[in-house]
Amino acid sequence: MQLRYPMLKRWTAEEHAQLKAMAEAGRRPDEIARELGRSEAAVRVRAWQHGIGLRLVTQKRSK
Repeated sequence: MQLRYPMLKRWTAEEHAQLKAMAEAGRRPDEIARELGRSEAAVRVRAWQHGIGLRLVTQKRSK
């Protein structure tokens, strides 16, 4: 079966478990993304799809 979006990287069970553990430890979404080698958007979507709460972080404006 051919993927509809061939550029998408599928999540492994191990990556999902890491995401869940890091989110429960209070890690920021950007830190999780960097460690898993994924975009912050991908991490946020995966967490949202599976009901995993992420730490809410707002970026500070640079002066």
